[in-house]
Amino acid sequence: MRCMLYAAVVTAGVALLCDAAFAQRVGFLTGREPRGVDVYEMAMTPAQRKWQYPQSLYHFYRWTGEEYSNYARQNYERYVSTELEGFRTYDLYGNYITRGFEVYNWSMDSPVTSGSTVRKGPKYSRWFQSLIVSSMSKGQFYSSMTIGEALRTTLTPLTFSKPAFNGVQWDFAADKYQMTLLASRLASPGSAVQFENSLGQILGDMTNLFGMHSKVQLGDFSKLGFTYLNIANFSTGRKLGDNSLKGVLTEAQNGGNVETIVLRLSDDSPEDGVGGAQLFAERIIINGVDHPEIVPSPRGGVRRAGVIEANGAETLELTYNIARDFRQQPDDEITTFQEISEIEFELVIANDYRIEITSNLQVNAQGEPVFLEVERAHGNVSDGSNQRFIRFEYGLPTGKDIIGFNFDIDDIKGFNMRSELAFSRAFRRFPNQNFLDHALGQDDCLAYFLTASQDAYPFFEYGDFY
Repeated sequence: MRCMLYAAVVTAGVALLCDAAFAQRVGFLTGREPRGVDVYEMAMTPAQRKWQYPQSLYHFYRWTGEEYSNYARQNYERYVSTELEGFRTYDLYGNYITRGFEVYNWSMDSPVTSGSTVRKGPKYSRWFQSLIVSSMSKGQFYSSMTIGEALRTTLTPLTFSKPAFNGVQWDFAADKYQMTLLASRLASPGSAVQFENSLGQILGDMTNLFGMHSKVQLGDFSKLGFTYLNIANFSTGRKLGDNSLKGVLTEAQNGGNVETIVLRLSDDSPEDGVGGAQLFAERIIINGVDHPEIVPSPRGGVRRAGVIEANGAETLELTYNIARDFRQQPDDEITTFQEISEIEFELVIANDYRIEITSNLQVNAQGEPVFLEVERAHGNVSDGSNQRFIRFEYGLPTGKDIIGFNFDIDDIKGFNMRSELAFSRAFRRFPNQNFLDHALGQDDCLAYFLTASQDAYPFFEYGDFY
């Protein structure tokens, strides 16, 4: 009887010891649970964690105290301080993603007052020297993403070539296809912050650049390419759908009403001193209605037989005081100048002219007027044979885009060809703080070139057309 009781006690003791050892190894506690202050185990030094939390050490490093340590196949890795492991990152729904340091972040939220953020962490400039390259490949497909502040980026001769591009460039290449995507916040692209808890550069109004170039191989000797570039003002205070690739007026641009407009006429070739701009007539049209009561005040130029000329270094400035002279006309649907949504000008002009424009809202940081070009003469005409009627709308620049096609031929029996056609559009909007939607003006421009060469030894021929 005693033997049987002794054997039962020994068996129970061995079972309890096995359960305790198993619980200690896999991280389960049996019996009474300890009570006291909780300790964040990740904040403990590896030496403390080794003895006090062996089950956690196994969980994180798959290491147990009784294992034989052999580093022949798997090299030894030292414990990393929690300060070098970075911070926990979560998604929008609070789900844990990873642990690390934020190196680059460009985000835009709308509609909020200041929703565009570009943040370059301290590691961006210290560890990566302001250049991050990530690449991958599989079979014939290659991809690379580059983030930097001085990238040598070239698409085509007539669209985009910049030796110090500051932004993001993604490239893709296959046997027959190539493509490049560009993105940059031109207004304050951001600089590296000094501390990990520092915020990035936050803006509400910004100018963004987006671009794309693709190329396809046609046969063995020719390539066809397509390019699209867009530069436009965006405002995070608007909904995403209320913004446009044609741009919107920023808060600074739309901070008032147009009260005065100044037209400046000058000689486009001032070095010859003759044959400058000749103004025969002018007219201002507001919301589609002629307003003869608004008469400009001229300054400069020389009047000869009813024609005002500006030769050489001379300039002619026509100042329209809209706030003072505006009167409601019979066909008007507005009563005050604060309701104006569109202003157009008509000029009869000749010779070698150059037309520029500004207003009380078109100023720099010092409050000085900034003149923007509207039109200029083709060639250096001085005999008045190019007299023409010009009509244009006033507005502040909001965006620009370029659409281009290029076609190349490489060495077909010594024949080579390079060609490109680019269509550019410049957008502007009339500012008025009383409106949310603003009238859009547009200027179009076309550019092209073609070069061809034939190499037939010992002769070589070359020609171009543009």
